Amino acid sequence: MKKGILLATLIILGIGCSATAQTVHKENGTISISMSATEYLPADRIIFTVNLNAEEKTPRQAYQKHKKQEELLASLLKEFDIEEKEIKFQPIRVDKMYRNNRNDLYSRTNQQVSVTFDDFDIYEEIQLTLIENNFDSFNGSFSSSKVDEGKEKALLKAIEAARSRAQIIAEASGVEIDNIYSINYAEHSVQPVQRGMMELQVMADSAPSLMDYDQVVSVTSNISIQFNIAD
Repeated sequence: MKKGILLATLIILGIGCSATAQTVHKENGTISISMSATEYLPADRIIFTVNLNAEEKTPRQAYQKHKKQEELLASLLKEFDIEEKEIKFQPIRVDKMYRNNRNDLYSRTNQQVSVTFDDFDIYEEIQLTLIENNFDSFNGSFSSSKVDEGKEKALLKAIEAARSRAQIIAEASGVEIDNIYSINYAEHSVQPVQRGMMELQVMADSAPSLMDYDQVVSVTSNISIQFNIAD
């Protein structure tokens, strides 16, 4: 993701949201609406996940081998100036495993480390460095620094759309909606979005790369509201 993203592109991404009714029914003096709204955000962060694992005959040997990998990864992250607050990890897990119809007992460790950064230029270099140091299980996904704002906007739009749809149903049914009887709310996780039209930002001093393409992520809010029907 290069720095030269056009302002017009960002404006389009900011307003590209939608709302669709999922279920609509009228019963027992209420009108129930289920609605979802999605906010599209410019992808300006990468969440990079590294899976650490080691295999040895005994749990202690596996653990010691794992700790060496952990130390190596920590030193590599320091070289890339990754801030401590952007590094999250799970405790080391050690399991006993079997091969060859349970005739070969061994121990295996597992640990997941998540790193977040906004310098897209180092993404490929981090991968190459990990491969050169015998790390073989990692992946990356796009995210946005505007996720919290996107959640709020998606929620407000879902609520507004639900109320608007309830009013349409009430008017068509010859009744009026009153206060809200109940609300159920849920957030969806951030998801990358495939765009049909993407602008290639080719820098004069570098070869084209897929990382030059503008990307977006989506935040979706789902809400179910029951409106009382006025007497």
